[in-house]
Amino acid sequence: MKRPLLLVLFVLSLAYISVHGAEKQDSTKRVNFAAIPFLNYNKTLGMTFGLLSRAYYKIDLNDTISPTSSSGAAGLYTTNKSYFVAAFQQFYLNEDRWRILAAVGFGNFNYQYWQDLPISGGAFIGFSTGANFGYLRVERKIYKKLYFGLSGILTETKTAFDLPDFFPDSLKNDQRNMNNLGYLVNFDKREHQINPYSGYNIEFKNNFYRTWMNSGNNFEKFEFTYNHYYKIRNERNILATRVKATIATGDVPFQGQSVVGQDDIRGYSSGKYRDNQVYAVQAEYRWRFYKNFGMVGFAGVASAVKNFGDIPGSTLLPGAGLGLRYVMIEKERINIGIDVAKGKDDWGLYFRIGESFGR
Repeated sequence: MKRPLLLVLFVLSLAYISVHGAEKQDSTKRVNFAAIPFLNYNKTLGMTFGLLSRAYYKIDLNDTISPTSSSGAAGLYTTNKSYFVAAFQQFYLNEDRWRILAAVGFGNFNYQYWQDLPISGGAFIGFSTGANFGYLRVERKIYKKLYFGLSGILTETKTAFDLPDFFPDSLKNDQRNMNNLGYLVNFDKREHQINPYSGYNIEFKNNFYRTWMNSGNNFEKFEFTYNHYYKIRNERNILATRVKATIATGDVPFQGQSVVGQDDIRGYSSGKYRDNQVYAVQAEYRWRFYKNFGMVGFAGVASAVKNFGDIPGSTLLPGAGLGLRYVMIEKERINIGIDVAKGKDDWGLYFRIGESFGR
C-alpha cells in the first residue's frame, strides 16, 4: 500500500498549492471558483491524470432559500489510453422550487469484465466503450420538500470486446444507442445540498429504454436511494449512511448492467462484479479534526445479481477505506479530498471535489 499513500500525499500537496487562500475569499463574492488537478490509480485504468473545475454562484442574490448553483467541466486521460471530457450546469431557481441539471460529454474507456467459464472457472475479458451523451433533468417542488421530475438522456455507444479472432465480428463489436426517458420522485430533507450535516433524502427513479426512442433494447431501470446524515456533537463529526438498489428488467444489454464500484461500493475498480441488479449498504464517518483538515472512514457491502432472489446465495462484496479532506470553500462547504479503499481482491484510489453520496 506504499504506492497509494504516496499518491495521496502528492495529490493533496498539488490541491493545497492550487487552492491556498481559497478560504480567505470575500464572503460577498458572487462567484467562487475551484480548479484542481488530480492523479488517481486503479488496476484496470492504470494512472489517471485529469483536471476538475467548478464555479459556484447564486442566480438571484435576493433568494436566500435556493442552494448554490454551479457550472463545471472535467477531463481525464489514463495510461491505458482511456479518456473522458464532460461539462455540466446545475441550477436551483425560484426559492428552490425548480432544480435543473444538464450535462454533455464524450469519451472512451478501455475496461474489462469477468466471464464465468466452465473449465477454468472464469477470466477477465477486455472491452472498449466509446460514448457521446447529453443529459437533462428537471425537478419541480410539488409539496414542501417533495419534488417530482422528468429526465432524458441521448447516448450513442460503441463497445468492442477483446475476443480471439475465431469469434464472429457480431460478438466482438456492439454499436447501439442507449436513449431513455424517465421520471423521479425526491423527498429531500437535507439541510444543505452539497455537504449536509443532518437530514435525509429518499429518491426513486424509473428510466425507460425503448426502440421507438432509437434505443437499442427495450428495458427499464429502477433506482432507489436513501441517504441519511447525523450530526454527532457538532458539524465536525458527521455520520452518513446510504442504501441503494439499482434494478434493470427486460431485454437488458451489456451496457445497461450495473457495476459495483465508485460510491457504491468504493474498493472495486476491475469491473469484475456486474449484473442486472446491484444492492449496496454503507456508512461513512466524517471528522474535521484541525481547522480546514479532516478525514473520513467508510465501510459497506454490496451484491450484484441477476434477480433479487439470488441474493442469499450470492457473493457478498465488502469494501472499506480511509480518506483525507481539505475544506476548499468554507462558505459553500466545498471539500476536496482523496480516498483509498480495499474491496474483494481489488482496491481503488478516488480523488473528489465534494463528498460521497452526492450522486
